[in-house]
Parts: sequence; structure tokens; C-alpha cells
Amino acid sequence: MTTINKAKNLVLGSAILAALSCPLTATGALAGRATSGQTNVTASVPEFIILHYYSNIALNFITPDTEAIDQGDNSLKVTWAGESSEGNDLAKNLKTASLELDGNKTNVKLNNVWAVRGFSSGGTANVAILLDSDKMVLNGSEIGISNAQVTDDKTTSASITTKLGGITKAGATLGGVQMDLDFTKTTLSGNHTGGKYTITATTI
Repeated sequence: MTTINKAKNLVLGSAILAALSCPLTATGALAGRATSGQTNVTASVPEFIILHYYSNIALNFITPDTEAIDQGDNSLKVTWAGESSEGNDLAKNLKTASLELDGNKTNVKLNNVWAVRGFSSGGTANVAILLDSDKMVLNGSEIGISNAQVTDDKTTSASITTKLGGITKAGATLGGVQMDLDFTKTTLSGNHTGGKYTITATTI
């Protein structure tokens, strides 16, 4: 056998041995080597809160433009000098109008005027209201404000604990404000200004 043939046989034998040493898959293809590792993932979410509110709210009361009330009959004594006396005391017998505010404060409910969303360790938030100015005025005419409260339709108070349902808009908690208005010192029509409250939201 020549040296060239011996070299060919040696190369061929080496190739056959290399092929036999590699495992085959079910389809006959050579199988690869694989290894894997598993990773644990954690995320730290910070406390975070968003308060939605209106910086200006205008209350436009709906009242009748005019009203005429028939007080019935009256009989008066009249002198020849034209002076009248006796008869019914109108001041003590005024009939009830469609709008009456004597001695009563008007409880005003402002729905959906604030909202909170965000994250807290307990999934809740404290929402509180404080009156910064308790009157609205116009040239000596005054509307008093008192008993300001916040509400989430479950709890109503000057300070409430409410659900904080995450950061999404859909998960926001909506709330309202209630307050008593006193019109006993109100003498003018028109825009009375100066009332002010502050809402504070805190994660808990």
C-alpha cells in the first residue's frame, strides 16, 4: 500500500470515529448541548399618591326669577286724613314661598370634585378638608360656610380613610365635598367670592 493510500485511509477512519462519537436525535440530526439557570425577579413599589381636585368651583343656584303670593283678604280702618290701621299684620303672616331660608342652613353636596389614586403600604389613604375662608362676600352681603366634610359615598367626615386602588385612572377613588351655607346675612344678588377650602390626601 502506498503512502498516499495510507494517509487517505487514516483520514477516513478519523472521520468515521468522530461521527460515531456524536449522539443522534430521533430524526438523525446531531444533538446539541444545553444548560439552564433560573432567575428570581422582585420589584419594590414606592408609596405614591395623586390627588385630583378643582382649583375653582362656582355654585350657581337655581331659583325662580319672580314669584307672586296671594295673602288673601285684609280689612283696614282708614281715617279721613288717609291713614290706615289695624287689619292683618303682614309681617307676622307671610305665606311660604317656594324658596325659604329663614333660620336654616343649606347643606350643599358637591359630587365628584376630588379623586385619589396611587400606592400605599395599607392600600388606603387619608383624605381631609380644612376651611381656609368661611365666608363669601359681595359689597357687604355675606354667605357663611361651615361644617365642611369630604365623602367617598361610604364615609362622610372632615377626615376619612378611603381605598387607594392603584395608579390606573380606572382604579381611582372619587369623592365629594359637603358644606353648610348660611344665607341669613345675604342681601344682594350676584357673585359672592372669597370662600376657600383645602383638601389633603396622605398615604396610610
